[in-house]
Amino acid sequence: MDYLKSRRIKLITGLIVLFLLFQVYKFISAHIINMDLPKGKIVFSSSADGDDEIYIMDINGTNLRQLTHNPASKEDTAADSKPSFSPDGIIIVFTSSRQGKNTEFIYDSEGRVIGSGTSGKGTSDIYIMDSEGNNQIPLTYGEINSHPFFSPDNRKIVFRSIRPSSTKMLDIYSHEQRILNHGGGQFEFSKDGMKLYDNLKGDISVTDITGINRVKLTNFLDSKIGDKENKGLAFNLSSDGKRIVIFTKESRGSTIGEYYDVVRFYTMNIDGSNFKEIYKIDCSRLDKIFLSINNEQERFCSIEQYQYSPDGKSIIFIADFTYNKGIYVLNLLNGRIRELTQSKINWAEILDFVYTPDGRKIIFIADIYPKFYVFHALILRNIRAYINYYLFRKSTSFYDNKYLCIMDLDGKNYRKIAKLPEGTELGRDFIHWEK
Repeated sequence: MDYLKSRRIKLITGLIVLFLLFQVYKFISAHIINMDLPKGKIVFSSSADGDDEIYIMDINGTNLRQLTHNPASKEDTAADSKPSFSPDGIIIVFTSSRQGKNTEFIYDSEGRVIGSGTSGKGTSDIYIMDSEGNNQIPLTYGEINSHPFFSPDNRKIVFRSIRPSSTKMLDIYSHEQRILNHGGGQFEFSKDGMKLYDNLKGDISVTDITGINRVKLTNFLDSKIGDKENKGLAFNLSSDGKRIVIFTKESRGSTIGEYYDVVRFYTMNIDGSNFKEIYKIDCSRLDKIFLSINNEQERFCSIEQYQYSPDGKSIIFIADFTYNKGIYVLNLLNGRIRELTQSKINWAEILDFVYTPDGRKIIFIADIYPKFYVFHALILRNIRAYINYYLFRKSTSFYDNKYLCIMDLDGKNYRKIAKLPEGTELGRDFIHWEK
């Protein structure tokens, strides 16, 4: 008996020691290995506890906190999502369906509210709160809005609205709303916050912040640049606010049953001068071919994000060349493209990236396939799903393996900083660097 008791004590002691060693390893990983990281915070939504809530975490992977606590019900998903920091980091804007799904406003042809009614279409309103999760205030009521982001002066929010389809700007203090356009589109503030750039009607234009006095800067639709059919057009301003990079994508067919994309990059000054094409990707020349379920061959290029490098000498972008996913750099001096993430990891998805304040490193979010994907994604997740449902009556988020990662601008010194909760989704301005 004494022998068995001694064995149990040793086993328990061993498990406690292993647990403590693991905690020490986690502490060292977060505080020692990530000592070179600048101070900052990341905000994101996660469905790890069964419904979408907003979380915040230090950029080194520590101090994870849940900011919203809005549990779902059978009548309402109560999702809180798409969080973005204000430029000063004091306020977080996000969308929430917590007001219920049966209230909607009735609009006239000019987008003005003329009454209210009931609907089962759901709501998604714009909310703000401070960076500690306090003072959660709705700025819209019973609407369907999405993708909010702040103006450079921390005062205005631009967002998309579904009812009616439009892009709006809202003052967070007066709650005054202004319709910038009827329909969708991309909007970017100038560096001083006094102008708005957009890609409405197939060209890049600039207006003042009232949405009037529009000046068209490009001439894509009226010229013979590229194939006008199925053209996608997007853009990004350089960090110094002096230049614009433009991206277009055209879908073409070379032979019966074979389709491919043609991608072009352009640059110009913010007044539209010095416009030129800097690179063309003809996907018909890609080696890999994707065979669709309709037996159609397709070579495609999906580009999710593109930004000038901090020094302005290259354009860095996320791309998927027929399921070859990664972060790429286009050198503006020699006109060559190189993959920065090549042969490092088996990426399931790369979501977004930002530059560190010194301009020397890239912080990015990546969904990475684990070594034993089937075991993690199917077996462990299903066991946890059954436990959550039958014991706690909670749903389980879709399996993913997302990490906060870092590397140099040339792709060297890659490492994972921290694992993010399952179901993590990002807003537009998801990182705030502290001075």
